[in-house]
Amino acid sequence: MFTPIHIPQVGITYKQPIGLFINNEYVKSKDGSLIDTFNPATGEKITSFYAAGTADIDEAVQAARNAYEDVWSKTTPSERSELLWKLASLVERDKKLLAAMETLDSGKPYHSNALGDLDQIISVTKYYAGVVQNLTQGKQIPVSHDKFAVTFEVPYGVVGQVVPWNYPLAMASWKMQGCLAAGNTIVIKPAENTSLSLLYFAQLFVEAGFPPGVVNIVPGHGAQAGTALAAHPDVDKVAFTGSTKVGQAVMEAAGKSNLKPVTLECGGKSPAVVFEDAEIEQAAEWCALGIFYNSGQNCTANSRIYVQESIYEKFLQEFKAQAAKAWKFGAKRDPFDEECTLGPVISEVQQKRVKSYIEHGVKEGLNIETLHELPADVKGFFVQPTFFTNVPQSSKLNREEIFGPVAVISTFKNESEALKLANDTNYGLASAVFTQNIGVATRFVRDIKAGTVWVNSSNDEEISVPFGGFKMSGIGRELGEAGLGSYLQTKSAHFNLSVSAHKL
Repeated sequence: MFTPIHIPQVGITYKQPIGLFINNEYVKSKDGSLIDTFNPATGEKITSFYAAGTADIDEAVQAARNAYEDVWSKTTPSERSELLWKLASLVERDKKLLAAMETLDSGKPYHSNALGDLDQIISVTKYYAGVVQNLTQGKQIPVSHDKFAVTFEVPYGVVGQVVPWNYPLAMASWKMQGCLAAGNTIVIKPAENTSLSLLYFAQLFVEAGFPPGVVNIVPGHGAQAGTALAAHPDVDKVAFTGSTKVGQAVMEAAGKSNLKPVTLECGGKSPAVVFEDAEIEQAAEWCALGIFYNSGQNCTANSRIYVQESIYEKFLQEFKAQAAKAWKFGAKRDPFDEECTLGPVISEVQQKRVKSYIEHGVKEGLNIETLHELPADVKGFFVQPTFFTNVPQSSKLNREEIFGPVAVISTFKNESEALKLANDTNYGLASAVFTQNIGVATRFVRDIKAGTVWVNSSNDEEISVPFGGFKMSGIGRELGEAGLGSYLQTKSAHFNLSVSAHKL
């Protein structure tokens, strides 16, 4: 159930689990089907792993149900805290290996990206290990002389989770650690493109002492495994991160099955608004990071940049300089290269999708700028950093999520127009504003329709701060105390002290 994998760039050889992880064991899928996974930087096959079908999802859900009813629902917050602290120490121990696996399987730069993801995962795990110790156990509500009520925050039970390929371990940890801290058991489906690191991660739960069935990891195709999990009648809640289209399908399946609640973190078309009094160099640096980090494969990527007319040309010049300096493929286009800050996109399918938007912009007659020419025979799924200027608000490039290293940069005249343009989208995940005027910043924060607003920065999440979207960018919140609370539901108890029934 393991296959050896060698990563020569970091001198690591390890045993990669390839089975489904159910009840603390790796097992084959019942129909024996497999999924091939590829290195996005080379296009070469890494290995194959077993793909869950409906019967495997049933088995994993039953394991999670048994674990919840028999063991996990009886644990105390302090016991769950201790297990999470142990998990955090194991992640610290295996940090370099896990980061290397992320780079190999997803193409994200090892030094400037993957290691940072692992630092965040360690912090998230420690955060929930600490927060759960202060979990509110109840609140007393005096009703009358003869009656009082008590509320409790209790776990849902079995939670199904589906995570995307752009942050395989980080997105899983955003969901899993808070969910476990709250007292739920889990069946989680990683993306079929990037299942290797989470399958390996499963062993750390066992080593930390989590009981069998508390965490179950079932890679598979979304149409089979993901749909079965979202629609399963014995799953009590679903948490999903991915595209808006798939999020809608998950919500529909959850409603039609057992009306289970959902948490959805979906797509985005996040604006960054740069006012004329902004520190232009700072704004350009943050905006470049906001669109080119992780090769633009971020739901929060500031893919729409609006710049006040008076500084537009100066900003463009600075943005191009910052992007060229900071975001590079490296000499060998190897994500393990210390100079590499920009990796490939995840797959050939995604590469073609991103390039189709670029081609559309060219056909539309838009001004285009590209950085870092690629050889015609380059291996892997690389896309050059690209931005379009003076893009009409009606353009497809301004309306749809591209999910690659492609930005559109346009102008605005005044504050009211800037806000109108920024809010002119079906999405509402994140936003950024650059200004030294506290009044402008405060009004923007108040009036922008987005779940996150960065003032004079972009895409710098904090694990203690809630994260989630407005409009079609999703429902619910992750991270912070909200990331624990989203996996708890309120139960009320009424205590009658009177010796006789009240007359109504």
